[in-house]
Amino acid sequence: MTWWETEGGPFVLVPRDALSHWSGTEGDYDRACAVMGLVGVLELPDGAEALVLGDEPLSTAYLPEHRVLARWCYAESAEGVADIIVAGLTAAEWDEGPVLHTSGGLVMFDAAYFGNEVGALVAGTVLDLGAGRYRVDSAEVEPDDLTSFRLHRFVELT
Repeated sequence: MTWWETEGGPFVLVPRDALSHWSGTEGDYDRACAVMGLVGVLELPDGAEALVLGDEPLSTAYLPEHRVLARWCYAESAEGVADIIVAGLTAAEWDEGPVLHTSGGLVMFDAAYFGNEVGALVAGTVLDLGAGRYRVDSAEVEPDDLTSFRLHRFVELT
């Protein structure tokens, strides 16, 4: 698993074809920081929608085979983390989240950066989702007192 970090702010996921509309510290960063829940949806000037991973800036990985973002709350080591997360998917108690409309793949990056800086000045990762509507549900996986992960899954709506 590849874990991604921000420089202290939230992660944002923006449709690949709308990256140029994310204004980073020129306005969108403040809107992203104002998201009070675990996840929130922001509208961009072109009508596209961006997903914000709210709460605190946690290391985040994507499990594409499950359409799940995993956020590292705490664990003693990285050993067996993928297995812990996958095992927790079916047992988790999922809270329904907001609905996100996307034109396709989402790019996850630090919300402080401009979308057109992704790839040049800042690293990002692509979540290859098809165009459509997705509900973003959240759950906690805590198999013991020393391990905790927050999960966000993309549930395709018809």
